[in-house]
Amino acid sequence: MRNIFNKIRNFNKSSKTNTVSTAVKTPIETSPKDDFPPIKLFISVDQLNILDKKDDTEDREIESKKFLNKKKFKYLDKDAYSDFEYEFEEFFIKLGNAEGKCPYCNKDCKELPSNKSKCLSCSQEFLRVKRPQDGKDVFIKTEEKDLLSLQWENVKDPDLVERISTEELEVVRQELESHGREKYTVYDAHFDLLKKYTPKALLSGRFRLYTSLIYYLAEHDRYDRKFTKALTYYFYVYYLQLNGASNSVVFGDKVRVNPRITERISSLLNMIDSRATDCKGIFEYAIRKTTVFENENLPYSISQAYEYFVNNYLEKEPLQGS
Repeated sequence: MRNIFNKIRNFNKSSKTNTVSTAVKTPIETSPKDDFPPIKLFISVDQLNILDKKDDTEDREIESKKFLNKKKFKYLDKDAYSDFEYEFEEFFIKLGNAEGKCPYCNKDCKELPSNKSKCLSCSQEFLRVKRPQDGKDVFIKTEEKDLLSLQWENVKDPDLVERISTEELEVVRQELESHGREKYTVYDAHFDLLKKYTPKALLSGRFRLYTSLIYYLAEHDRYDRKFTKALTYYFYVYYLQLNGASNSVVFGDKVRVNPRITERISSLLNMIDSRATDCKGIFEYAIRKTTVFENENLPYSISQAYEYFVNNYLEKEPLQGS
């Protein structure tokens, strides 16, 4: 069944993959140098507190609104988004079995000592691991090790704003739970809190801070296993950082994309065994769906940003068994 899926998947990839030359028509005139410092990504609670102060906020909002264009709601083809949703669903599957059976020949291996992982029937080596979907201890094939590691990598705890009060998050968490029957975590509280600050950062012209807040929202979606949505946010952050998002109501700072962004994108793409050249549709969809800078009066257009991403993305070896 898996082999059939792989054949279909490879066929679809060959038809949807774009080379850089066909994906991008406009050559890049300027390119961030490698010696530029990485843009600051992580923020502290002190920076959020600034957004609660009036200081020059009103003047900044006036300047910001001159820069921003009113978001126009228009139809966007969701095919690329849907394709990636399907890919993540297929690759974030439960690996192995929890019944103590050999993953190769299905013979009972429950009686094997805990330090042994070789089937007495077929002599195949297997691995004893815990899987992320349900936390169960399972036996998996050795060739599934890399995929399992990537599954765990993509559901690890999200980054939080530095020095944020756990007591404050607990208050928000309890408030969220008081409005319904659903259980909430401190990560949900963190997400809810930052959603309120994101438009404030945007309207105040603090575009770098706004970019960081989008990153934290992506972190929550990744942790919440909304992988495609997280990927679109990570691409949006990549686009804004590449364009040198500044806190001075401008773009064009001489910085480079923070390595954490490319790490997050890489982990997600590697989990579904995708390449940078497979991402033209989802990259463009992510920016057009999310951006509030409609006229793209930025150093890099969407197509140029995608070309830069492809040219600078370090591809990994295909997953074993894919």
